[in-house]
Amino acid sequence: MPAIASLEDLVAAQAALVELRQRQPEAYADFVELFRRHRHIGYKNLSRLMMGEATPEKLKGAE
Repeated sequence: MPAIASLEDLVAAQAALVELRQRQPEAYADFVELFRRHRHIGYKNLSRLMMGEATPEKLKGAE
């Protein structure tokens, strides 16, 4: 399925990820593993938790 984001946005995101991986390879690998382990909850939910925009309770509508 094609991405909704523009090609420019996707290229910029990839460049930022490459830069982060070069600066912090161990931390980058840890985040990759975290995303793999919790893929089933969805990337949007995981991102919201990571950025402090939501709690598990908020995501489930219990709050």
